Amino acid sequence: MLTDQQIEELSKKMNIPLEGVYFKDEINKPVDYNKVYIINLEDSVKDDGTENSGTHWTMLYIRKTPNDTIQPIYFDPYGCPPPNNITKIIEKQIKMKLPYTTKDIQSLMNNACGFYCLAMAHYITYFKFRTNNLYIDVEHFLDMFDDLNSSIDWKKNEYILKHFFQAEDPSERKPIDVLSQDHSFYEKILEEDEKGGIDMMKLPVELNNRLKK
Repeated sequence: MLTDQQIEELSKKMNIPLEGVYFKDEINKPVDYNKVYIINLEDSVKDDGTENSGTHWTMLYIRKTPNDTIQPIYFDPYGCPPPNNITKIIEKQIKMKLPYTTKDIQSLMNNACGFYCLAMAHYITYFKFRTNNLYIDVEHFLDMFDDLNSSIDWKKNEYILKHFFQAEDPSERKPIDVLSQDHSFYEKILEEDEKGGIDMMKLPVELNNRLKK
């Protein structure tokens, strides 16, 4: 699972307007608009008083348009609803229900939740072919992936996800392997990023072409 520092570093590479990385109990006041919040579903401190290392990353984003239209979204790659404390705080702030995605796109066989959250955040805030209607953009992003509640094709989902973390220069891209179960690809992403080998995030050409139609 990605650390908070790794999420912050990759967010800069992906031009994501990240406000911060938090445990769920640290979201205890109104959040900023047009900023991405990456939220771990654990509290910051365990029941025994020791610091928590976290378990699963999710994403919160509230877009406020120039005409003051509010468009909030909560994204969990497993398609689960937000924690109760977040729901209460955000719904009090925005005076409306907090929509959340219900499509399960992450396999239980990996720990790629942070990567899915970064890919979604990049797509809805920076991708040049986005519509700027938050809910349409969220739908377009999710349409790329199979719902693992009704499909067993987790390899397709990982294949699509990994395209978000390929180098912009085609000559620097490496073959994508979804058959290995050691998840070393994600570690290699971080290693290449530290070397400066990843200079931006790019969707596969065939997906770009599909969205432009």
